Amino acid sequence: MRVTWKPGQMLPTFDYTVTVLNRRDSKDSPDRLDAWKKTVIHNCAWSVQTVRSVNGTEVSLGADYVARIPKSQDYHPYHEWTKDMEGFTFSTGDIIIRGEVTEEITADNVKAVVRQYPESFTVSLFRDNTNTVEALEHYRVEGV
Repeated sequence: MRVTWKPGQMLPTFDYTVTVLNRRDSKDSPDRLDAWKKTVIHNCAWSVQTVRSVNGTEVSLGADYVARIPKSQDYHPYHEWTKDMEGFTFSTGDIIIRGEVTEEITADNVKAVVRQYPESFTVSLFRDNTNTVEALEHYRVEGV
C-alpha cells in the first residue's frame, strides 16, 4: 500500500476540509447581539463513532465526532478573538461542518444552513494539542 501526502498535510488521515462556525456570544459583543463567523480549513482529520446507550428496554443511537485541525497562526483563544473576530477560535457551542460551506452565515440563517449539512456537530470539548511534537501540533474538537 502506498501512502501519499499532500503539501501541508500533517498525516495522510488529515485529508478533510472542515468549516468552523464561530459564535461570538451577545454578552461579549459591543452591540449585544450574537454574531457568527465562518472559516474554511483544509488538511484536517475527521472521525465519527456510533454511540449506543441503553435505558431500561430502550436503546438509542447517537454519534460522537472528533475533528483535528492543524496548528495555525490564525487561531486565537476566545477572549482574544471576540475583540475583532479575526481568524478563528474554538469554544463550546461553535459548530464544525465536514466540507466547505459556501453560504454566508448570520444569526438568522445559521440553523437552516447547518441542517443542510448532516455531517456536522456542536463543539462540547476543545483541547489545544500544540505543545507536543512540532509535526503533530493540532487542535482537537469533539462534539455530538
